[in-house]
Amino acid sequence: MSTGAREHGTPDAPSARPGSAADRAAAKSGPASTPMMAQYLELKKQVGDAILFYRMGDFYEMFFEDAEVAARVCDLTLTSRNKADPDPIPMAGVPWHSAEPHLQRLLQAGHRVAICEQVERPGGRGLMERAIVEVLTPGTTLAEHLLAQERNNNLVAVVPGRDRWGLAAADISTGEFSLGEVAPSQLPAELDRFAPREVLFPRERRDEPHLAAYLREHRDLFLAPLDDWLFSASRARKVLLEQWGVASLEPFGVEPLTLGIAAGGALVAYAREQRRAPLAHLRPPRALRMVDGLQIDEATLRNLEVLESLTSGARHSLLAVVDRTQTPMGARLLRRTLARPLLDVAAIRERHRAVGALTEDRGVLEKLRALLARVGDIERLVARLHVAPARPQDLCRLRDSLGPWPDLTAQADEIAARVVFPRPAGGLDFTELRATLDRALAADPLRAPSGEAIRAGYDPELDAQRDLARGGERWLAQIQQREREATNIPSLKIGHNKVFGYYLEVTKPHLARVPAAYERKQTLVGAERFVTPELKEWEEKILGAREAARERQDQLIEALRERVVGETRDLQRAAETVAQWDLLAGFAQRAIEGRYVCPTVDEGDEIRITGGRHPVVERFLEGETFVPNDVELDGRGCQILIITGPNMAGKSTYLRQTGLLVLLAQAGSFIPAEEARIGVADRLFTRVGAGDRIAAGQSTFLVEMIETSRILHEATSRSLVLLDEVGRGTSTFDGLAIAWAVAEHLRDRPLRRPRTLFATHFHELTELARRREGYRNLNVQVKEWQDRIIFVRRVVAGAADRSYGVHVAQLAGLPEAVLARAREILELLEEHGPRDLLLPGSPAAKQAQIALFGAGGPAQPGRGSACLAGRVADALAAADRARLESPGEAPPSTDPPGAEARELLAELVALEPDRLSPREALDLVYRWKLRWGKRATGDV
Repeated sequence: MSTGAREHGTPDAPSARPGSAADRAAAKSGPASTPMMAQYLELKKQVGDAILFYRMGDFYEMFFEDAEVAARVCDLTLTSRNKADPDPIPMAGVPWHSAEPHLQRLLQAGHRVAICEQVERPGGRGLMERAIVEVLTPGTTLAEHLLAQERNNNLVAVVPGRDRWGLAAADISTGEFSLGEVAPSQLPAELDRFAPREVLFPRERRDEPHLAAYLREHRDLFLAPLDDWLFSASRARKVLLEQWGVASLEPFGVEPLTLGIAAGGALVAYAREQRRAPLAHLRPPRALRMVDGLQIDEATLRNLEVLESLTSGARHSLLAVVDRTQTPMGARLLRRTLARPLLDVAAIRERHRAVGALTEDRGVLEKLRALLARVGDIERLVARLHVAPARPQDLCRLRDSLGPWPDLTAQADEIAARVVFPRPAGGLDFTELRATLDRALAADPLRAPSGEAIRAGYDPELDAQRDLARGGERWLAQIQQREREATNIPSLKIGHNKVFGYYLEVTKPHLARVPAAYERKQTLVGAERFVTPELKEWEEKILGAREAARERQDQLIEALRERVVGETRDLQRAAETVAQWDLLAGFAQRAIEGRYVCPTVDEGDEIRITGGRHPVVERFLEGETFVPNDVELDGRGCQILIITGPNMAGKSTYLRQTGLLVLLAQAGSFIPAEEARIGVADRLFTRVGAGDRIAAGQSTFLVEMIETSRILHEATSRSLVLLDEVGRGTSTFDGLAIAWAVAEHLRDRPLRRPRTLFATHFHELTELARRREGYRNLNVQVKEWQDRIIFVRRVVAGAADRSYGVHVAQLAGLPEAVLARAREILELLEEHGPRDLLLPGSPAAKQAQIALFGAGGPAQPGRGSACLAGRVADALAAADRARLESPGEAPPSTDPPGAEARELLAELVALEPDRLSPREALDLVYRWKLRWGKRATGDV
């Protein structure tokens, strides 16, 4: 399978490519076999084909193929370690403090990156000890610069089964974890729901059709094919039991989900291996349930521009318009909510009542939002404290985020006295934890002098070491002044560097005054540096005190980290609650700003919206007022709305608007309308526009038919279906036939009658509403004025009387000559119809043909298939005339000659000559001769 997605090696992969430079270096003597290179090669074996960032002092160095790849991807200078050697070792490096952009580029290019750090302080003898501290992949990273605050960073594992698939998803950066089983046909929608950054799957099952199809359509995914045995159910269950220290998975509600457990165990084992950590912050697995929300597939999310605009990215999306969240947790919850709104009516109504209470009490809303703005990303801060070295700044952010907690809970209590409002079960109190962090940590560790992240007065031992170091520095100042006076060298000064430590520096004009007790240490261009026994003694005291202070501070920070980690579950519960408060407050703020109203949501089949507005279009209209429209749908007389009208009049906006208003209502938000009643939808489908997927070998029409097929197979009577121009990707008659059949199919199954909006240019479909129950015609009004049209954008009852295509072409700026010819042809078609223009008959038709084709008519020689069609048309007309002139002489065939000719002509019209091979054309001629030749001779 060639998916086009980016694959990388895995922990069980071979350590290096056969015959690589690293292999050759491991087998030879010389620079490549030095202790340092031996250590490098041993560490490289541990990480397979990951790019190894090997820490050497202030740089991360790369060697061999890793250096060549990094130099190419990151635009680094490629050098070599042993230039004189016949086989030099390629080498490239980046400063450790500016490595992040290079790491990001390597990950984006599809490479895993292993980080090797020095795990002992400099100064010891011999080779410094080093270890792999983490392996970066898109789905397991916790680096802030690689994570988007507003979206989850999901790692997903899938396990194919016979009629079910195991699926597990985890956000390592927040601790969320879920697993379950899905039908193969549901796999794409569920993967879309999690929008994974990285996908794990059994290497031997990579060609399974559902998985292969998904990967082909998502070429930016980071793929991790693993050996099949890593997905064994017994191994996976053992991993999960060990992860949470339990004897059974039954309390989590996932025990029967064998394939889901297989996926979940493989995911946890993989993530622990990459992170080199136990991932104790992972929450217990939550069972995936396919009925826990309104299901929306990726095509619908894309077509409705829910999360991103088709043309301008995130800016003009529904998410961007309704997002008024104040915290990263709230932003992520909003994104998840719009991608999978609620299905439970009671839960939806609870949200609506909570939003209503906040809109009615503006003072409480303002206080709540101001407090939320002070809360940082608690989920990811806790995760980093679990799996990465403790950073004082992370502890400070957590301290500051806990500051508003008492006031937030007080505001929540005030609202909860009136309506159901989210509250953490059992209550949470972080007063003691925050007080400890506040007492211990500097206000801003990054700006603290000399890196003093721990406040003075918190720890007596640390204070003593700092005092000793500061006392030594004061004594050095005294030594400097004393020596200046003793030697009469006013420019004498005490300095320090990493190589020589503390020294006395004297400029060359004063060297004659230097005492004999001074020991020369270094000669510079204009000065000499010296040391004395006294200076060495104080150096040891000062540096020892500084080192002791650093070690003590590290111990204290680690103790604070452990204190925070001990409250992980409570902090995660608090983060979840903050996210819910933020979501509801954001909905309330948007409702106030946009004049949104509370919809009535029930279990019925009605969707009745009065004065509905498109939430995104109205937000970005420039110089215009959005025209609101009504919607009336149910499962009976108004099940299928057939919507006609010219292009640009607003049919697609009307469809998308309806879908977005239902989606918003079920998310728990108010909606832009005057009034609304929404019968909950279980699934939302769209067939709105399509672009060619040339790289995937799929044309516009094929994409259209695939999406339409999915709708017809999966929609239920509770679904909402939005169809825009079904059938337009093929010939007119084929398209009309398909559109008509689809419209009938959506009505004909009593147990599967989805509420449907069907926009079309096929005016013939409006006959369905005139002749059958369940259909209703609507059209988007336009007005004509001085041979121009004005878009009213009002949707009214009835069918459009014409398409206005030429008028729209005029608006688009087509040349006037083209427009004039188009009007002429349109008049001919409206007067005579397509048949008379192809089939010579009356003198009037003959004149019309001359006007359309020229003096030669439609059968001019040299026109290829047009010439052939013209000759057949002539034959058809002659046969019709012969039958009319000699009614008593019936032809040998049992069918009228005109019918025979019309049947042949229909086949000819449907042909696409440019797509016929010579062999196919010859076969067609033989088939016609066999079929029609016998009839012509009477041999039937």
